[in-house]
Amino acid sequence: MIALNRARHDGPANLLAEIADELRSGTSLLAELLGTASSERPSHREDLLSLEGRAMDKHLALMTQIRSVFLTPIPREDIYAISSGLNRAMEHLVAVGDLLISRSGLALPEQAHQQLEIADRQVELTASALRRLDDLDHLEEYWSQTQRLTKQANRGHREWFTSTDGTLQPGVALQHAELSSEILAAVHALRDDVATVCGSIVVRES
Repeated sequence: MIALNRARHDGPANLLAEIADELRSGTSLLAELLGTASSERPSHREDLLSLEGRAMDKHLALMTQIRSVFLTPIPREDIYAISSGLNRAMEHLVAVGDLLISRSGLALPEQAHQQLEIADRQVELTASALRRLDDLDHLEEYWSQTQRLTKQANRGHREWFTSTDGTLQPGVALQHAELSSEILAAVHALRDDVATVCGSIVVRES
């Protein structure tokens, strides 16, 4: 009975980590798209959409689960906020993939790869943190690293634009802006809607 109760208690945290794992699959797919020939990118569209679908299915399963269990590892409102933040990040990652597929002929600067690497690192840290919600020191370190990575992404976003100042046609510059903004929005969603909630847990429980 104790083991069963523990499994129910840990269930929401496990689902949060599984959603974060879908995000990791998303950043891996984006890296693959960057390295794929333009003509082959459309073949990955279904993979992209299935990622978003799986993340949403797990979000819905999480909502059902936290209504049916008595104990949760953190307050229900925090679980909901984190899950919603993860799904917002996934929406932005899928948007990046859509742009890479539909604008496959767009020549991208090195900053595009660097920004995706930052997003991937942030997703990796998030997945690790959500598996250790009871470790306040780990959550605090996660929060701190996420702040640093987001500042780095903000700088990279600006560098992306300054590196192409005056060298692109307005329409092409807009495409770069949309792509860069979606990557940055994913990074911000993880900081503002996931890491910030984890930071509040540290403050409240300390």
